[in-house]
Amino acid sequence: MIGQATAKWALILALLGFSSSLAAQQVVRYRSNAYDIKTGKYMYTENHAEHWQNGKHAYSIVTYTDPQGKVMAVKRIVFTGSKVAPNFDLSDKRSGLEEGARVSGNSVTLYHKPSSSEGKDSQTVNVPSPIVVDGGFDYFVRSNMQSLLAGKTLTGNFTVSHRLDFFPCRIYKVKDLTFLERDAVMFVMEPTNIVIRQLADPIYIIYDKKTGRLLRFTGVSNLEKPDGSNYRVHIVFRYPDELLN
Repeated sequence: MIGQATAKWALILALLGFSSSLAAQQVVRYRSNAYDIKTGKYMYTENHAEHWQNGKHAYSIVTYTDPQGKVMAVKRIVFTGSKVAPNFDLSDKRSGLEEGARVSGNSVTLYHKPSSSEGKDSQTVNVPSPIVVDGGFDYFVRSNMQSLLAGKTLTGNFTVSHRLDFFPCRIYKVKDLTFLERDAVMFVMEPTNIVIRQLADPIYIIYDKKTGRLLRFTGVSNLEKPDGSNYRVHIVFRYPDELLN
């Protein structure tokens, strides 16, 4: 009897521990649809899965699907080291393109593989602070939201994996607006260098003022079209109601 009671309590404790572990982990899912800037045609969907552990955003998996639901690419962004300068890996299932970044202090190793038939190039660069890597731009904006709303211009050094380099960029407020029935604000992100600015399209981003969530991204996508050029899209984000309340 004693042995059975001990086993019973051991099982209860194990289940409680498992339950606590599940409670400490959470997956927040939402999607964003990309539409061609010129035609408005629906191009693809980004399926986001934010993995939270002990109240902190640990990593995200973004699965890109075409209009038929076929997987185009998958990206993993790991925020445990830094929210603004995360490690990430992108794998394009269509062409075999791969790219990503590994961050260690101010040292960032960038890599890019154009296709399955080509080799991978990598370069380690010393990037001055603040460093902004891939999806970390969202946390960069959100963590400086009040300053941006007050009219301050934000500057950061943005890594570009396919260039194996970084570029100083600035972000500033364009206007207040209502978007998707939300009280929102539009910012623009562009290179600080005037020459590069003539060659690179600016990126316009709309944020919800109440929650700090990104509502729309307008500019060059990180996905390539079949001809090798990058999509130029409006990406509209849709969240569960509880994330916007």
